[in-house]
Amino acid sequence: MRARIYPLALGKIIKHALIDPGNEIAGLLIGKYLKKNDVLEIWDAITGDQRSTPGFVYLHEDTIARAAEWVIRNRPGLYIVGWYHSHPGFNVFLSAIDLETQKRYQMLFPKAVALVVDPLKYSKTGKLSDLRFSIFRINRRGQVVRVPTSIGIHRRKLLESTLKGVETMELKYINTGQEAEVEEYEVAVNNDEGGGERSNFPIGSVLKKFKDRFIP
Repeated sequence: MRARIYPLALGKIIKHALIDPGNEIAGLLIGKYLKKNDVLEIWDAITGDQRSTPGFVYLHEDTIARAAEWVIRNRPGLYIVGWYHSHPGFNVFLSAIDLETQKRYQMLFPKAVALVVDPLKYSKTGKLSDLRFSIFRINRRGQVVRVPTSIGIHRRKLLESTLKGVETMELKYINTGQEAEVEEYEVAVNNDEGGGERSNFPIGSVLKKFKDRFIP
């Protein structure tokens, strides 16, 4: 599988990461999967209430649920195809916690991806060569793999995705009216030692209520 991300979507993600480049940020990817070409297209991005530190970010489950509702109402033909988050200053990869989060997205939508961006050096230099981002998924053997990624330049789709995106030129922000309390809402996920790690996306509880709203 390959990924194709359109400029406005990538621009929104980078802008979000630059708002607070020293702390992690997160959000959801909106797009579609082209089965014939085995290409996942990312057209837009959406975010919402979250709490973050330099090494952790948490999106409240209400944010994810409301984001799914918003996509259905405002992005016909598109759906949530994965998630994004930043790794400020420590490069792009999937941590153990990220891996568990990604597993849950792929349970929901097998072609789901995770986009990771490291904006720290770029925030200081402004040079595109210093901007690091990559897209990942988990293969059938349970291994994290990079997804070959291109920037979408197809004229019709570039225009179409831009027209959809400029309806909310700013990154759409879902406000739940409450802060995401990490201590209260983090959910434990099992690790190999039988203990627990913290998931930065409480996707498990959302699956039961909103599964039909993510899957095309």
